[in-house]
Order: sequence, then structure tokens, then C-alpha cells
Amino acid sequence: PADNNNIMSKVEATYRTTTVGSTANTKSRPKSKKELRAERKAAKKAATTTPKSSEPNEIKNEQTKEEKLRLKKERRKEQLKERENERRLEKKEKLKREREEQIQNFLKSGWEKPLGKKRQRIERASKDEEDLAISDSGLQTLEMGVKYIDIVVGKGPMIVEENSLVTVRYKLTGGKYGVLIDSSKKFTFRVGKGEVVKGWEIGVRGMAVGGMRKLVIPPKAGYGGEDIGAGPGGLLFFDISVLSCC
Repeated sequence: PADNNNIMSKVEATYRTTTVGSTANTKSRPKSKKELRAERKAAKKAATTTPKSSEPNEIKNEQTKEEKLRLKKERRKEQLKERENERRLEKKEKLKREREEQIQNFLKSGWEKPLGKKRQRIERASKDEEDLAISDSGLQTLEMGVKYIDIVVGKGPMIVEENSLVTVRYKLTGGKYGVLIDSSKKFTFRVGKGEVVKGWEIGVRGMAVGGMRKLVIPPKAGYGGEDIGAGPGGLLFFDISVLSCC
């Protein structure tokens, strides 16, 4: 028995020495290329299977929302701009139609006969002749967009020109319904001195005593954007007859 015990002790000692040595050799031995490749492959596989962080996706989603919102605002802005342009065009066309209607109503309106005991001899056109003259000849355009049509051509010896002292009888109407704004049976002014609006000075030139003329004066040749009864920037319609000129 004593020998057996000694044998077992020797075997155990030998086993411990072999195991420890093998472990020490394994720890101290450098890894082979095959082992390193296996470790890298395992690490790469572990990285691909690891769930990604949601932070990049959140940033991307936020950027997408901002881009969509920006595009939506731009489209809205373009739509508003288009609508504004359409409204402006509609307003412009409406104003054009209204002005054309005002001009036609003005041209069709009757000519009021001059008053006063001493009336000058005037060659009067009949109502049919007036309508014919208006439809055939139409309005003539002068400087600054002033338009006119002669209802009666004067036969007097003097022609209204620059620096002429003119006495006229006039009626001023305007607005959508052609309301009476001003009138005078006898008004005297000197042409070219700024005593009347520019359109009137332009419109009376070339008239002779006894002449009757209808004038259409745009805002730029009248009172601009000022409202004198025809609305801001409205057309002015003058019925003028020349009584004297010198």
C-alpha cells in the first residue's frame, strides 16, 4: 500500500506539472494568422449583428421634415404670388373695361347748349351727325394720352395756341356714373401758364371760336392720384366750347 500511495503521488505531481506547463505555453505563445483572421471575422460579425443607434435615423428624419416644410412654404409663396398677379390682372382689366364704358357713355351724352343772351353763331351738328362722327372718326390721341373729338368745328378767326387768352364754357364729369364735378358758363385762362391742368391746355389747342370739343384726360395729365370727385386716379371728361380767343 505504501508503494501504491507513492506511485499515485508521483502521477498526480506529473499531471499537474504537464497541465501548468501546457497552460503557460498556450498563454505565452503568439497567435497564428489563422487565429487572428478568425478573431477579426468574429468581431466583424458581432459588429454587423449589433443593433444600430437610432440617432442618425432621427437626424435624417428631422432633415427630411425641414426640407418638406421648406418646399411647402415655397409652393405656398408661389401660389400666393400667382393669385396676386391674377388679381392685379383682373383689376386692371376691370378698370380698363370701366374706363372704356365711361368714355362711350361720355361720347354718347348730349351736348348742352350754351346759355346767355348773346350767343355766338355756331355751326351745330345734329344728333345723328354727332353719332356718325363719333362712330366713324372716334377719339384722337394727343400728348400725355389726352383724347378728344370735335363735335363742332369752330369758324372763328382765332385759333387757340400757346399763350392765347381763352374764354370757354365747360362741364366736367367723372366717376363710374359720370357725375357732375364742376362746370362754368364763362371761364378765362391763358394757355401754357399752368392755370389749368396740363391735359386741358393740351386739349384746347387748335380749337377756334365756336368750336365744341369733348376731352378725355388721364390722371397723369390731370390731378394724378388725387380724388376730385372721379375717384383716385379717375378719368376726367370735359365738354368744352370756346367763346373767345385772343
